[in-house]
Amino acid sequence: MDTAQPPVIPAPVIAGAPTPAMRRRNAVTLKLLFIVALVLLLQLPLGLINNLRQERSGNRSEANARIAARGDLPAPESRPYDPAVAASEGYRMVERALKHSMLVLTLVFTAFFLFETLAGLKLHAVHYGLVGAALCLFYLALLALGEVLPPGAAYIAAAGASSALIVAYSASILRSWARASSIALLLTAEYGVLYIVLRMENFALLAGTTALFVVLAALMYFTRNVDWFAQEGGREARA
Repeated sequence: MDTAQPPVIPAPVIAGAPTPAMRRRNAVTLKLLFIVALVLLLQLPLGLINNLRQERSGNRSEANARIAARGDLPAPESRPYDPAVAASEGYRMVERALKHSMLVLTLVFTAFFLFETLAGLKLHAVHYGLVGAALCLFYLALLALGEVLPPGAAYIAAAGASSALIVAYSASILRSWARASSIALLLTAEYGVLYIVLRMENFALLAGTTALFVVLAALMYFTRNVDWFAQEGGREARA
């Protein structure tokens, strides 16, 4: 009995069908577009936080005006720490920090995208969304703490809480505490530079522009040897 197997006929190539390289290229492009869309989408909750800031600032100003009209407000020299003044400074810090929110979100998401691309990881849209939610909580925590703490202490506490949440989550989704440590360094540098920019009101534009140059230079340096064509073709990128 002849047990020879019939020859295997290769599947016909359908004209216009996406190849693995094309699918890989489309996946990278779609992930970049998703990050851009997510940064824009997160401006909605940040806008709500800004509206809340305006509402609470207006309510506090009205309350202080009524107290001052009744003459119940102590003299400035008798109150070394004025909660009302500290709260107004906190509201102003939140307002100025929100103006840099798009840059903060973009830098953090870019770091996760590079880890995903160069380390061969796969992050879901939910992962990016939860990290973005933690970044938004920084501004809400800054608003809440700024009403009861001095601006500097409120900023450190809000940044520390948000960073701890993101780093702990990053250790799981990036599958390495070393990679999570890189995220921690990025957040520390980011929030540190942002604080300097917020405190240097007269030189905010210069400081912010300098920080952007430094970030772009670092990004170009660390990705200078990456073979992006190999990455799009589904092969391992060389970092």
